[in-house]
Amino acid sequence: MKGILYYFSGTGNTKWIADKFKNAFNKNEIYIDLVNIENAEEIEIKNYDFLIIGTSIYAGLQPKIVDSFIEKLPNGDFMKVMVYSTQAAKSASAVAILKKNLEKKGYKVYSQSMFQMSNNYYFAVGKKTDKSTFKIIIDKAEQEVNETVKDFIENRERRIHLNSLRVSIAKFVGKNFNKILPKMSKNLTSTEECIKCGLCLRNCPKGNITFENGHAVFHSKCILCMRCIHICPINVIRYKGEKIDQTQKNMIKSLILK
Repeated sequence: MKGILYYFSGTGNTKWIADKFKNAFNKNEIYIDLVNIENAEEIEIKNYDFLIIGTSIYAGLQPKIVDSFIEKLPNGDFMKVMVYSTQAAKSASAVAILKKNLEKKGYKVYSQSMFQMSNNYYFAVGKKTDKSTFKIIIDKAEQEVNETVKDFIENRERRIHLNSLRVSIAKFVGKNFNKILPKMSKNLTSTEECIKCGLCLRNCPKGNITFENGHAVFHSKCILCMRCIHICPINVIRYKGEKIDQTQKNMIKSLILK
């Protein structure tokens, strides 16, 4: 038995969970291929027994890059699917929306999971995740991964029940968030200390960064995934002019960087 897991991970949380899923399935002699949605030029699922899709959350919803990926998926022919999200809050509406969109394409969503992870945008929304809380969070997440895999293998469905009003509000907020993203991306700047290593430029999921006048410049395609801030080796990317504590410095190591 073999599955494929497609993920989008801004600063490593969703990829970290993907790695844990891979390990948990492997322990049951079920093998998983991991594919970054950013690199999924061709979508090939016919040689797999099941599909997993993981997404990070922005303003309560999955980013457009995940929606575009799902639109490109072939018809599901009742293929078994798991969806999961990672977010700083305890829950988000994305898994309900993903389930609906996938089932429209003929997939059978058996499992929905939401993993509360560290907040990579604490300097604008919410609060910073301290080290002791982070340890509790990842221990709980790994336990939930193991339980989810056990249920999935044994064909026990895991449903998350979100009321329709909450989902509608999330869609409204997400739609307006996407509209103001070009303006919000202006909050990102870099200092003259930029060494032009190209790490942020090469790894921006939207190709939104260029080098001009000796430092990184951020344009209007940003999705505020915060990868550039947490990936900078000398921490010279600023948000509203402020230096940010790179709390995702270790988690982001789970990403395969260019």
